[in-house]
Amino acid sequence: MKKRKHLYVSVLLILLILTVLLNLAACLPAFCDWYGDHVYGLLADGISRLTAPVPAAIGEIVMYIAAALALFAVIFLILLLFLRKKQGYRKFCGGYFKTLAMILVCGLFIYTVNWMIPFRGTVLGKGDTGKRTVFTYQEIRALTEYAANGANAAAEEIAVAEDGTVQFPTVAKSEPKIAAAMQALAAEYPRLNGFYPPVKNALCSDILDRMHIGGYNYIYTMEPTRNKYLSPTYQPVLDAHELSHHKGYYKENEANFLSQLALAQSDDPYLRFSGFYDMYNYCFADFSEAYGLAAEDVDVSDLPPMPQLHQGMTEAEKDVLRQHLQRYEEVLGAQPELTPHAYAIIEHGRVIEQDIYQADAHPIDEMPAVQTAIEETAEIGWKTHGEVLQENSYDGVTLLLLQYFDGKLF
Repeated sequence: MKKRKHLYVSVLLILLILTVLLNLAACLPAFCDWYGDHVYGLLADGISRLTAPVPAAIGEIVMYIAAALALFAVIFLILLLFLRKKQGYRKFCGGYFKTLAMILVCGLFIYTVNWMIPFRGTVLGKGDTGKRTVFTYQEIRALTEYAANGANAAAEEIAVAEDGTVQFPTVAKSEPKIAAAMQALAAEYPRLNGFYPPVKNALCSDILDRMHIGGYNYIYTMEPTRNKYLSPTYQPVLDAHELSHHKGYYKENEANFLSQLALAQSDDPYLRFSGFYDMYNYCFADFSEAYGLAAEDVDVSDLPPMPQLHQGMTEAEKDVLRQHLQRYEEVLGAQPELTPHAYAIIEHGRVIEQDIYQADAHPIDEMPAVQTAIEETAEIGWKTHGEVLQENSYDGVTLLLLQYFDGKLF
């Protein structure tokens, strides 16, 4: 008995010490980059090869088990207040909480080596590259045009039937093409080499959908998962995004950048459309801001004052507005836009997304208290997420794209 107790304590201390040392080492971005390039991939490939054949997300099931163990712990503690004199129950509780302690310490260790260290590396593992961070309106415009033109060109290769329907490829057909597109970038981003597991549908997709979460990676089982209620125009780039995380690029701007860039260079028009369309959405938001700032410098001194926008605008006010817009377009150029054909593809994708959602039962719809709790949790989660990531959040992808195409597009 004493030998087993000493072994338990020894293993626990060793894991705790290793976890502390690794977290201290993770304070050095250079170490994190080295680890991400040379060690992390071995863990990711090895674990995901074991979990990939299982259709359901093992990590999600483990998460539910962990929640149940925590709930039982609370119940057992409460019962201990009444059964503390019973030696058998005290012995059971001692064993249960010792097991929980070991699970917790092991979990912290795995969390550190599978997520914390690669996450704390530099953006894209490139170190402090010294790339510029300020770009002109014309450069932002060139990038947005590139994204729009790419999406429009890909859309022309996708047939839209007279009734507005599109025959999108199945997930099974897209999976190897997405993996190939990601691996094509491996010469520049070496972590993208190796094994690509399938992205699994999350069992809790209904909750993820209400929390506006597209996908998630279970770092303990190395399983990328998706919210199954997705448009087929978004699903490929979402899968590529989650696979980027799986490969050790855990910052959101990194994953957006790699997923968009990889699919945009694919030879499959559906994947190219998905990549370019996602790129366009992010770039256009930054373009619109840059356009508004640039418009402030356009000389409109010979025009009547710009009217306030409101629903009941008179024809005279609308005419003045058109004059201003025409002047801006003459000086700044027309805003890059997607074609009607591209929007037809997007629209049918939304129809399919709604069909997938409506095909399932959604009992949460009848539970307003649960719905409110989910929304409040999501709000807190997204706020915390943004505070942790800061400039490395999703919309930081535009800067990475501008830096990548600096000297290529402009």
